[in-house]
Amino acid sequence: MRSGPVRTFAGITFGNWLSRAYLGSAGFLLLTGAGDGGNQVAGVFALLLAAPTGALLLSVVNSLGAWAQTDASMFGILVFSYVFQAWMLGLIVRAVRRGPLRADL
Repeated sequence: MRSGPVRTFAGITFGNWLSRAYLGSAGFLLLTGAGDGGNQVAGVFALLLAAPTGALLLSVVNSLGAWAQTDASMFGILVFSYVFQAWMLGLIVRAVRRGPLRADL
């Protein structure tokens, strides 16, 4: 099979247990806390899992004004921050698995 940047990104983001556990818990909390009838405690924990990336992006959207503060943009920001942070966790897991760099190579 071919290997490309999308396949590499998907492998790093979704190919380890830590990223999958993070995305699963974030998705569960986001869906549980979404909407008017959702559990507010789950919504708060879903926002906390998105920090710091989500907080930075949400502050940018809040500075743009009320026209940018739609439900779709908020969910998009949260999903983007979840995927970005899962990718970062994947990079950390990949670095730990490879071990320390050796100078004798």
